[in-house]
Amino acid sequence: MNETARKYVAMFRQVKIASAATVDEDGVPQSRIINVMLAEDDGMYIVTSKGKPFYKQLTDTGRIALSAMCPDCQSLKFTGKCRIADKKWVDKVFEENPGMNEVYPGDTRYILDAFHIYEGRGEWFDLLHYPISREQFAYGGDEIEKAGFEITDACISCGSCSAACPQKCITEGTPFSINPAHCLQCGACLEVCPAGAVKRLHR
Repeated sequence: MNETARKYVAMFRQVKIASAATVDEDGVPQSRIINVMLAEDDGMYIVTSKGKPFYKQLTDTGRIALSAMCPDCQSLKFTGKCRIADKKWVDKVFEENPGMNEVYPGDTRYILDAFHIYEGRGEWFDLLHYPISREQFAYGGDEIEKAGFEITDACISCGSCSAACPQKCITEGTPFSINPAHCLQCGACLEVCPAGAVKRLHR
């Protein structure tokens, strides 16, 4: 895991409380609040009990999406893959989160399984300051996803995109260029370009 990914995985642990989204057997999105219990160099660890729909959705799909709000109003989002970890990770979760012993005293903890979120990609997003800032990260073999917009060689250098950009993150050139670290991904540039030179990158 590189330093950027390590920083944001640690931030998920520091924030601790996150929304976790999965898809059920009917393809319906489901979401609940969870705690990110451990942040390790090989990923994040969460726990859930075998009787919960969340458990079934994790084991059926092996996929999870997380989102959280940092104390200074920055947001974190992440989507990745997970799998059941060895029971030793349940014990480690209880060691580092002693309050869990009140909820699951003694051996009742073993109704839980730890899930290792071993691969994925995400983004930190600061909407509070101008210009806005965003940074992407990935680990476990996943790759950073290109998102937002780019300006292609069809650009006629008219400046319409730059004038329309609310964050003023488009600079003059041949073609003009968008700084993705400060892009809102609002699509204003796409709407106003008379040459059709703005290309959407994200799905």
